[in-house]
Amino acid sequence: MVKERKRKGKTSALRRQREGNSSMTPPSIESAEYSRPRKRKKAADETPRKRIMVPQMSGASASCQDRIRTKRRRKSKTTKEAEESSPLAKKKKGLMQWVLTKEPPSSLDISSASSFSPIPPNDCEEPPKRKNMKMEEERVHSQRAEFQEKYIELHQLGDGGFGSVFAGYRVEGKLPVAIKHIPKDNVVIKHKDENGRELPMEVAVMLEMGNLSSALWQSAFVTLLDWYDLDEHLIIVMERPMPSDNLSDYLMEHNGCLKDKEAKIILKQLVEAALYLQNANIFHRDIKVENILIETTAEGLQVYLIDFGLSCFDDRRKHELLCGTPEHLPLDWFMHKNYCAEPTTAWQLGVVLFEVVHMTRFNTHSFLSKKLKISKKLSKNCQDVLSKCLRVDPKDRPTLEQLLSHPWFL
Repeated sequence: MVKERKRKGKTSALRRQREGNSSMTPPSIESAEYSRPRKRKKAADETPRKRIMVPQMSGASASCQDRIRTKRRRKSKTTKEAEESSPLAKKKKGLMQWVLTKEPPSSLDISSASSFSPIPPNDCEEPPKRKNMKMEEERVHSQRAEFQEKYIELHQLGDGGFGSVFAGYRVEGKLPVAIKHIPKDNVVIKHKDENGRELPMEVAVMLEMGNLSSALWQSAFVTLLDWYDLDEHLIIVMERPMPSDNLSDYLMEHNGCLKDKEAKIILKQLVEAALYLQNANIFHRDIKVENILIETTAEGLQVYLIDFGLSCFDDRRKHELLCGTPEHLPLDWFMHKNYCAEPTTAWQLGVVLFEVVHMTRFNTHSFLSKKLKISKKLSKNCQDVLSKCLRVDPKDRPTLEQLLSHPWFL
């Protein structure tokens, strides 16, 4: 009991001493009451403070704020005037006026305003390349539609190294036609007309032949009716004599060769056709049995020379471009790597006659090496024509006029 009274007395004394010294010295840092200070109570009418920008503080000078605003306005105005006065800005402004009004200024250079790309109006012109492609597509589509509307294509008649030929007929009048398809990659010989237009040589030659109206032309050559320049190939439409056969097929139907009389009729007409071409300054370059049509009529046999795919306009010069059937080339090509029109034509007419009267195909190397020989069973005049046309030296071959006046044809 005594100890408890003493402890209480000490506690009371310490409390009185602490209360008396509170206004003089702060409590020690170890004091528990000081380690957690009390929060300040807010008054009921107190408004909470907000964080604000420095220029908005009530303590900032009004004159300072005015200077800042004025400086910013001046800088903005100067920058805007400089941008508006620049050439690029003027062009942008002019281009925007064009977009809004669809009436571009005449002096506006649209291509230089590369950083400004508005959506062009609907009536703006297309780029030249795209415009040309579109025009080409429309042209090809129009030509194909015209061909399909005018002609009906039937079965295939033949297939060569340069194209394929199909039978057909023209819708109007049911006229029989031959339709030749030639891949453009195979059109290696071209010709520029007087207007500078580039044409396939076969078309150019047949158009020229059509301008030379004569009775011989109408009887010795087929007529060019139409031609179409499509995307990947060329279509040539020609009149087709009916009934007619290729001379190669005609020979097969007649046991592989013809009698002297029929051979003379065919070769005379070929010489006349070749002379007509020569006078028209045209060199066929590939006369052979596959390029000859035989029409059987009431008056007799009618010959047509066809396929001018390797032909050219001749100016009596030496030709260095190898054209024709390799097995039929004359010796002068192998010796000099060139050839002339008239003696080459005479040689090719001799090759045709040889195959017509012999049951064998002609080959230049075999003939020059004496493996192929002219038959002694033929008439003397026929043998003479063959021997003169197939002479080795081109200077020794007859001209077409001399050949036509040969006694065999009289």
